Amino acid sequence: MGAPAQYNSKKIPGNKIYLKKLAKSNLKNCIRWLKDVEINRYLSENVKNIDYPRELEWYNSIKYSDSDLVFAIYIKTGNIHIGNCGLHKIDHKNRSCELGIFIGNKDYLNKGFGTDSLQTLISFALNSLGIQRITLIVYEYNTRAINVYKNLGFVITSVLEKHHHYNDMYWNAYQMEYLA
Repeated sequence: MGAPAQYNSKKIPGNKIYLKKLAKSNLKNCIRWLKDVEINRYLSENVKNIDYPRELEWYNSIKYSDSDLVFAIYIKTGNIHIGNCGLHKIDHKNRSCELGIFIGNKDYLNKGFGTDSLQTLISFALNSLGIQRITLIVYEYNTRAINVYKNLGFVITSVLEKHHHYNDMYWNAYQMEYLA
């Protein structure tokens, strides 16, 4: 079935941001952000040692995917690309998916842009794709994100013990879920 084709170039508006399907032109920003240890510490291990060929390979794999829809996050004022968010493992039959997000431009952290992006993405998933269940995994030391997710209606459904190795320690991760 795939994601609706009309979202390939359409802007999906939020209050402070808009989402637009990730383009090849966004990759240089993505690589710079993914190499930043302050940003990368909240992301999965598979983004370590990223380079353009690897990022391009990933981009090409999701570009026409039926189960992944990745958006660049832009602030409305100035049209500045500040991060990415996406719906992954989209299961149209069971109406479920996984959510991921990061704000890479540190000038826009702690200013509500991530929350607005999440609200916009969740609304899109529910209203445009008919998704009923959204899951995510977050590391226990990412308390800011955990609080945002809880405020948006996500609940912790399980603890994945010693799931993530960071800073010479093993950390738990929380699986969280949002039900429409």
